[in-house]
Formats: sequence, C-alpha cells, structure tokens
Amino acid sequence: MPDQPYLQRGFAGLASLVQLSFTPVEFMSLPVDWSLLPSLLAATEDTGGVIAWLQTTWLWTQVALGIGLVIFVHELGHFLAAKTFGVKCEKFYVGFDVPISIGPIKFPRTLGKFTYGETEYGIGILPLGGYVKMLGQDDDPRKAEEEAKRIRQSGEASDAEEKLDPRSYPAKPVWQRMIIISAGVVMNVITGVLFAAFAFFNGVGYTPAVVGGVTPGGPAWQAGVQPGGKVVAVGSLEDDSQLPFSEMQLKIMEAGIESSETAVPVRLQYGDDTREYQLVTQASPIEPDRRMIGIQSPTGATLFPELPAMPNSVAADVVTEEDAGAKVVGFDEQTLDSSATMPITSLLTRIHTAPSQPIEIRLVRTDESEHSLTLPPQKAKDFGIQFKIGPIKALMQNGPAELAGMKVGDQIISVGDDTEVDAYQMVLADVQYDEPVNITVQRGEGDSREEIELTLTPQRIEQTMTPVSAFGEMMSVDSLGFAYEPTAVTSEVISGTEGSAADGNETIKVGDELREIRVQFASAKDRESIEDKLSETAMEALTEGWEIGPTKPLGNLMETIQLLPNGTKIIATAIRPPNGTVVEQTLTVRQSDRFWYERGLNFTPVESIRKADSLGMALALGVSEAKRRMADVGRFLSMLVRGKVKAKFVGGPIRIAQMASHQAEKGLSAQLMFLTMLSMNLAILNFLPIPALDGGHMVFLTAELIRGKKVDEAMEMRLTFVGVLALLALMIFVFTNDILNLL
Repeated sequence: MPDQPYLQRGFAGLASLVQLSFTPVEFMSLPVDWSLLPSLLAATEDTGGVIAWLQTTWLWTQVALGIGLVIFVHELGHFLAAKTFGVKCEKFYVGFDVPISIGPIKFPRTLGKFTYGETEYGIGILPLGGYVKMLGQDDDPRKAEEEAKRIRQSGEASDAEEKLDPRSYPAKPVWQRMIIISAGVVMNVITGVLFAAFAFFNGVGYTPAVVGGVTPGGPAWQAGVQPGGKVVAVGSLEDDSQLPFSEMQLKIMEAGIESSETAVPVRLQYGDDTREYQLVTQASPIEPDRRMIGIQSPTGATLFPELPAMPNSVAADVVTEEDAGAKVVGFDEQTLDSSATMPITSLLTRIHTAPSQPIEIRLVRTDESEHSLTLPPQKAKDFGIQFKIGPIKALMQNGPAELAGMKVGDQIISVGDDTEVDAYQMVLADVQYDEPVNITVQRGEGDSREEIELTLTPQRIEQTMTPVSAFGEMMSVDSLGFAYEPTAVTSEVISGTEGSAADGNETIKVGDELREIRVQFASAKDRESIEDKLSETAMEALTEGWEIGPTKPLGNLMETIQLLPNGTKIIATAIRPPNGTVVEQTLTVRQSDRFWYERGLNFTPVESIRKADSLGMALALGVSEAKRRMADVGRFLSMLVRGKVKAKFVGGPIRIAQMASHQAEKGLSAQLMFLTMLSMNLAILNFLPIPALDGGHMVFLTAELIRGKKVDEAMEMRLTFVGVLALLALMIFVFTNDILNLL
C-alpha cells in the first residue's frame, strides 16, 4: 500500500480543533489573583512538589483523553459504517502519522500502532485530529488519481463500475456512502448527548444565575436591579429556573454583539415577585468587544476552607484556623435568613456601607460549634495623594439623585459644607445616609456654566458589592443613586507626607495629573510578602511601571496599594498643566485616617447541583444540553459570517486545551459537559459544506444522487484542493490567534 500523508479523510479531525465560542466574562477581577492563593500558599516541600507534578500530569492526561475521545468517536462512526457496508478500512488513527523532522532530528510518526485484521490502528505524532483511511478514498488531491488506479481491478482506464474493487469506497451506492460520511457527525451528536446525560445523572455543579451584586454605574445598577434576584429568562432563553450564571453571561454577550443598541430582556424572580428589565449592554472598559450588563455572581455565607481571610487584613487578625469553612449565621443583632437566595446580603451591605463600624459576627464552625468574633474597621492605605472627583457618569433610575434633578455630566463641587470633595471621600465614609444630603453641582461649560444646589433624600439599599467597580473606572454611592469616575488629578497632597523630589525637580502639587507609579520594595521579604497575593501582570505593573489608564485604572491601583506594607517607597510620575511638565517624586505608603470598604473576609461563591432523578430525566437533560450547545455554535457562525463577531473569538488547539484543563480541574461532570460542547462544535463544523470536510463530501454525494452520475472528477479535485488550502489557512490562523491571546 502506498505511503499515505495525513491529508486523508481525516480533515474532519482538523475541524475538531477549531473552537467557535465566546469566553463569557461578565466582570473582570482586580489585579489581586485571589483564586491562586490556596495553591500558592500550599506547602513547598519536595514531597509537595512531587505531588503537585503528579496532579498536573494527571490533569493534562485527562485533557488529552477527553479531547482524544471526542475525535475517536467521530472516526469510529465512519469506521463502523464503512465496515457495515463492506468497505475496506486500511487505517484508523487518532492523531496524524505525518513525518516530522527538525534538522537532522527525525521524530517517530506514531506514538504506537498495531495491525489487527486488515486495519492498522495507531496514535499519530501530530495531535490535530484523526482519520480513517478507506480503500479508494483520499482527500489529498495529489493522491486521488493514484488511489483511483489502485481500485481498478483490471488496471485499465475503464469507467465501468463493475471493474472497481467491490470493497472500495467509490464502489458503494450513493446512499451507503452518504451514511458512511455522516456517521461521524451522528456519533458526535449521540455521544455528546450521552456525555451530558451521564454528567447530569452524576450531578452537575454550577453557579446559579443569581444577582450577587451589580457593577457600580452599569446597566443593571442604573435600572435599580437588587441583589438576590434569580434570573429565569434572558435574551432568547426563556423560563429556566436553574439557569447557570455562565449561560446567562453567554446570552448577554450574544445579544450585545448582535446589536449593541438593542436592549436585552431580563426576567428576575424575587420570591413570588417577578420583575422585567430591558437592559442595553455596555462594553467592558478593558475589552470593548465584550458586552455586559453589570450583574455579578452570588456570594455564599461560608468562609473559604483554604483561605478564610486575606493576609494583612483585619479579618486575618481575628479569624483562626478553626474558623476555616465556617458558616456565618448572623451579625450584631441580626440573624441571616437561611431560606433567602443569598443569605449573606445584609452582612455584605453592612461591611460596604459602614466601613468605620466594628461588626460582631456569629459563626457555626465545621465541628458544629458556635463562635463569635468582632471584625474591626480596616484602615485605608494611600501614598499621601488624594484625587479629584470626576463628573457624574450614571444615575440610578428613580433614585434620590435623579429625583432631585442631578444629571449625567454634573460635577460635584461640595457636599454639605465640605468644598474639598475628593474621589474616595464619598465611598470611604459611612455612606448609608439617614438624613437628606445637600450637594452642590456645577453644570454646563463656559458662559452657560452654573452652580445648582440639590437636596438628595437617601434610600435604604442593599449594597453587596464594593462601591468601586471591578474594573476600577467607576465609583458609586448607592444610597444616593449616583456614580462618577475618579480622576488621576491630585486634589490634595497630604501635609507631612514623606517623600522627595527626583533630581531637584519640584514635588507633586494640587492639579498635577498622576501618570505612573513604580514600587521600590525595602527588602526581598517585603516583595515576597506581596508576590503571592498578586497576579503576575499586576506585580509586573507595580515594579516596572503602572501606567494609569483604561487597562490599569486608578481604582485598581488603590485596591492594590492596600496590600503593600506600610513604608513601601513609591516613585510617582505626574504631568503638570498647562505645559505638560514632568514631575517625579518618591512617596511612601502610609496608613490614612480613613477606613477601607473591605475587611478581608473570604467567602465561597454560591454553588448548586443539578442532578437527574432518573435515567430518563438524565437523557432528557442531555438532549436539551446538546440542542443548546448546537444552537450556540449555529448562532456564532451566523454572526461570524455577518461580520458581527471578531475573528479573535475563534480559538484553536491551545485555547481548547486551556478550556479543557479548566473544566477537568472541576471534576468529571464539568469535563463531560465540556466534551458535550466540543462534540456539538465538531459535529456542526464538520458538516459545513466545505470540500475535504464531511459536509463537502455530502454536497458532492447529493449532487451525484440528483444527477444520477458522479460529479466531474477534475472539478471535484480542484474544489477539494481549494478546501484543503482553506483548512490549512484556518489552522494557521487559529494557532496564531491562540498564541497572540497568550501574550
């Protein structure tokens, strides 16, 4: 048998490593990478390192097995159908057995192979798909003519079908060849349903689509959406009482990308009360192509078992190892309502709206014992500079500010008798106001500028999220119903602040605009104390230059400053108007006389389990999940063709492996749900009418069925060659896309 290249019927395998999907990101965390802390704080002894290595190896083994299984069942469908109709299958491979060499080094073509009967089975060295090599069929145009000669029994150039090898693929009737070609997709659909069914029978963990909080100034915040509501319908998805949060995010992103101006219908359930909202999506400040409505995931009432309190926080001073995994049942004189959708709501509101007040918290530990602790206020840190408050950017619908006549664009110039209002003053005070607040704003520009006095009557409101958005570009005072942006323009330089000008330059003054800071750690110990609390990106920005802007806003910088040891030196660079003079000064991190709005308690997210009560229910849920994932891919393709989606949302092998490893870490059910999605992805992509894919073969076979004779071989060869080039170009593109996304 002639040596066959990897460009055989296995082009279906290439499509298996193209991922068409959004990465649903409703909000982005601060530069502090909390999720990594448990692993980073784990033991670093040699035995621990070996265990970690074994765990990582096993994780990636699971990923390889999972993705390989999806490819395997696709090719198995072709193989079984071909054998059923008597077609000789010469090879069955997962991966491609293509020769690879780097200079004088030649790699083996396979990781292992064996022959059983008339078929060679193996695992190819190139893990980009798989193929079944059938007698008389080859998707490589360069081999098509040679393959056609092989199956002519007499070796003569006769076109009589009787002279074709009866066990060859071309010798079979059209309907049999159509079944053989479509069998791979059918197998992917069937196994995709079974993957999901088994996952639901085992129990699928998910974060429910419950409003844990709203992003300050975001669409949901402006509409007055309150924490604790359960999302039961969003966009095109109707009536799902067990909707996962990630699914809600996906529907919002789809709707927002389809039309950024059209409102997304969202239905929320608060007990027996149903509320309808029409929310226009908003671009992420960091990633404009991602759309969101500003709803954040729910928080549970249980402290993290591995890290119940953040290091260097007031919580770390009072929370002990015995409190790890404990459940909060009450605080002060209140008892949490365990039947509520998010019982922790009232405590989070207390923390975020009364930062100067101590809170007595009651816990039930994992050993069922009760315990109380007093959580003191958390002193804020700064480096001796305060920043001007920016203009009003958003108003809460029918909130105190809107009812009092405040407008977007107004500039606050005084609150009560205080005329030196800075950006953080409004959110670091006890902001759950009880009495009417007099605020003077400046409205208009030039000759039309005017000062207007407003009286805002505060409302009692649940504020489960911090008053500074996760992106750091917006701050809100929820009880007064307005949000504004902080600016990097200095409003005050605290007298007595330690610091010196660089090279005889002037020191930073009021009105200068802070552009960049760099941290100088006093010792390696100080650096190490923060290194395991920050993401690599944030750490690099701190030490090499944190340029204040959309990707590294002031709000996130001040969050990060809270983690630095007192006395840490900061080199601050500012621009002085009107000439743009550069001013550089060394400042010192210090403890201010204000209180921060976080205290370091680390709560677990809310998690639910969806588990089928019977095999029939599991299959029904599996079918529903498979249909939903197929519809997702179909909508994505439609938007991609219409230019609604940017090409960067198309992923390749690297992104698929990343997603697979993330799901594998969550357990078997999560990995099976991922394989369902991948199976539906593979099924649809392989049935696209592209020559060299299953869908392209079906187009040729359909034409043959209608015409009663085969499509002109020369034309089919040319079209197949074009399809091959298109697929190779696609693979180069998705590989490049994956690499660029890693940078």
